Formats: sequence, structure tokens, C-alpha cells
Amino acid sequence: MTSTLAASKGSGITSAWPLMQRPPSDDTADDTVATSSRSVPAIMNYVSPETTDISTRRDLAGSDDAILGAIWNPTRVRVANARLLDGDMGQRMNLDANGFELWSKSNTNSSEDAATFRRMEFCNQDQVVEEYYPTCERLVSDAIASQQSSSSSSPPIAHVCAFDHNVRSSDRDSVGKIKSKSAIDDKDQEVIASPQVQNPAGLVHADYTKTSAPRRLDNLSNPPKLNDVLRPKLAAQNKESLLDPTMVQEALEGKRRYAFINVWRNIDAENSVKNPPLACVDAATASVDDLRTFKIHYVDRVGENYFVCPPSSSSKRQHAWYYYPDMVMEEALLLKQWDSMGGIACGAQSDVVVAKNTDKEGRAGGGGGLSTFTIHSAFIDGSCSAESPPRKSIEVRCVVIW
Repeated sequence: MTSTLAASKGSGITSAWPLMQRPPSDDTADDTVATSSRSVPAIMNYVSPETTDISTRRDLAGSDDAILGAIWNPTRVRVANARLLDGDMGQRMNLDANGFELWSKSNTNSSEDAATFRRMEFCNQDQVVEEYYPTCERLVSDAIASQQSSSSSSPPIAHVCAFDHNVRSSDRDSVGKIKSKSAIDDKDQEVIASPQVQNPAGLVHADYTKTSAPRRLDNLSNPPKLNDVLRPKLAAQNKESLLDPTMVQEALEGKRRYAFINVWRNIDAENSVKNPPLACVDAATASVDDLRTFKIHYVDRVGENYFVCPPSSSSKRQHAWYYYPDMVMEEALLLKQWDSMGGIACGAQSDVVVAKNTDKEGRAGGGGGLSTFTIHSAFIDGSCSAESPPRKSIEVRCVVIW
């Protein structure tokens, strides 16, 4: 990694969200290069090690204010082509060990689900919740079942539920506006801001922290908040909460395992993803020392993510970045956002270090080799033409309880 430290804004100073940068290319820009190349150059928007407290405010439409306290540290890296791992190394990335994996039409989804993707209006929020969420739940169930097939001690899945999503595009006007019939609070008749198509997140981050993951799980066992996408559906079903409070309490007490898994998909039926694609860090190469807490102040709650600083050049543990070039609609990238049995979740410095409280079956204590989450970011692929079609994608968050 080569660091190019941005001008410091200093802790407590407001800064803008960082822009993705096109790296100096070591190949001629050609849309056929990325698929065959072993790696491509990229500039990742890390924060500097001096960064401490970071925060922003997020409105009901999902849009963020400026950031307070971030010191940006754009850093040059190489991003490896994960599609080549199956072919010559026998090292296919997977959720358990690496925190992410690719599922395609060859190993997932029925023909009925594939047809759903093609006819889906992904900017129709109500249709996404009713028709697309169930396909994501089935996909996550299949992925976890495939991981468990080699472990007879793994408990059965008790619950998989999709509960939130974002639509993103590098050209938001080309996607259109999010449509929803449920932008009114039925109790107070308060008009709720309609959700917005978001820009790709071009900064290095992880989606939950050791504080926000159990808090979000607990929230899902309580009445939905104003900006919860499932609020109208739960009201129509006369349900007070998405998850059973008893099951959630057992998970919070360590009697059950829980995880959050993101299903990321290209929603452009005509074009594969060129720029900006999504890259993930192999969870085995991340450390607690790299993480900085980022607080998101909603109208009715406070969430937390991790921003990330690059490992020092002298560190033996360097982030290993991977991506899947040219993703098409029939493929889905699964990203682990949090796993309560992962090494970091259980108090270890990294996911490859066994936590001291690990038991023989890897229950509440977690263990070495089981990922907690994958750090990730969108980036500009310099091997693709600047005239490539804009990225259009959807990400659906699912909660899993064993």
C-alpha cells in the first residue's frame, strides 16, 4: 500500500464525503482487461490513524449530512480478481473464512427467482419488499446451509429475515426516484421523507460495530422506527416487531448465534458492473487496530459503523483486497456485516486469533478462522473506460439467528 495523506481537517472539524479517484493505470483502459487481469490498481479512501471520533446525521430519506472528525487518507492498493481464485488456486472466497462470497445462477436461485430479478422494478420499494426480499432470504439460507454441511455441530438456522435495503447508482438520475405507497406515518399522519437512491459508498468501512450490531438486533425485536422499511408491512400483519423478543434475548445473552448478511446485486439487466465495482477485504487480514468508530445520528436512534485506517507499512498484516469484475444481474455478492461468533466479535484482535472464551464447539466464544465482517468499499477501476455505463445496484440486509 502507498499512502497519500489528504490535508488534515482535524478532529471536530467538518469535512465533505470523499470522492472516489481514478488511479494511475498500469494497463490501457479497456473493458475486457478487468475480467482477465489478476489485479487492478485502486485508490481507497481510508482514514488516518490520527482519526478518533467521527459522526454524521442521517435523515429519514437515508441521506447524510457532512462528516465531523474524519481525516481522509487516500491510499493506493491492488485489488485482486477473485474470479480467478477458483481456476488456479482452489481458494474460493467464502463467508465463514473470508467474510464474503459470490453466488451465481450456477449455484443459487431457482429459475423462478431469476425471472423475478428481470421483471423487478427495483425503485418500487413496496415491490422490492414483497417480491425481492424473499429471494434474498432463500439465498442467504442456501449459502449458510452450504457452509454448515461440513460441520455436524452447527445448529440449525432458526430465522432468516430481510429487513432493509439501499438502491445505489453512480448516475442517480438514470435510475429514477424511489416509489413507495408507505410514506405516511399511520399513527400521526406525519409525512415521512421518501427514501433516495444513494451514491456508491466510496470509502473503506464496515457496517456494524461491537456496539451497534447487538443494538440493531434488539431494535428488530421492538416496534419499528419511523424510517424502517418494514413498518407498513408489520402494521398490516398486526405484528409489533419483526423478530421474536425471546429469541433475540437468547441471542444477546450468547445462547444463540446471530449474523447480519448483505445481499449485493447488479440491477442493470443490460450491462455488467464496470465502474465503480465493490471490493472486499479478506477478513483474515483485518485487525481491531485498523478500526475507527463512526456514529450515525438518526432522528430516533444512533447507529455505528467502522471507518478504517490502512495498516502501517511495517505491519505483517496488510489488507488483501478482492473484487468480482463484470458482475451481472444473475449473480449476488454476499457480505458478512457481523457475526456474533467471529473472532473480533468475541474479543480477539483479529478473526484468525482464537478468543480466550472459545468452547469446544465454537459456541458463544467464537474462534480463530471464523470471520466477523468484511471491510469493503466502492472504487474506480482504472482498467475500465471512463465511458462505461453507470453502476446500478441494490443491497439487502438480512438478519440470521441460529
